[in-house]
Amino acid sequence: MRKTIIGGVFRNPEEAVQAIEGLHDMGYKKEDISVFAKDSDDVKGIENETRSEVTEKDSGRGKNAGKGLGIGAGTGGVLGGITGIIAEIGLLAIPGIGVLAAAGPLATTLSGAAIGAGGGGLIGVLTGAGIPKEHAKEYEDYLNKGHIVVLVEADGEREDKLYGHFSNSNSLNTHTYPERVRIK
Repeated sequence: MRKTIIGGVFRNPEEAVQAIEGLHDMGYKKEDISVFAKDSDDVKGIENETRSEVTEKDSGRGKNAGKGLGIGAGTGGVLGGITGIIAEIGLLAIPGIGVLAAAGPLATTLSGAAIGAGGGGLIGVLTGAGIPKEHAKEYEDYLNKGHIVVLVEADGEREDKLYGHFSNSNSLNTHTYPERVRIK
């Protein structure tokens, strides 16, 4: 059966939490949900609060920069209220974005990818997962503005319901959804 990755973009952690809790109600597990948010805290603050060593390569390639459920909460960062309802959060240093708090299957792919000029960074991972390039670029733009991106893989039977759920949860990117599911 065909599967599609559907994303919602949220202004703040409260909206993202509401959307993720609704995904759980729909039967999605925390391991099914990918979440990305720019963490505005500095790297040293992340190290101090999480007791995790954060590494950044001088080569400009992002590396997995730290792991642990306390990362978002410990930094006072954007994912603080979300940590209990999604999979383990990791921090990635991504060229053009900075420090990105990330969780879920796409975050795992991103942490293992060769990020940088040759690897395509976040946009490359998202397009490689089947997200249209213009949507992937838009997700990156939303992250740079401080918003939270939530992504879930849906089979054809739950696709419209998922679009509706994100729309009802105040997703900022509903203009990218198919016309048939847009709430007017």
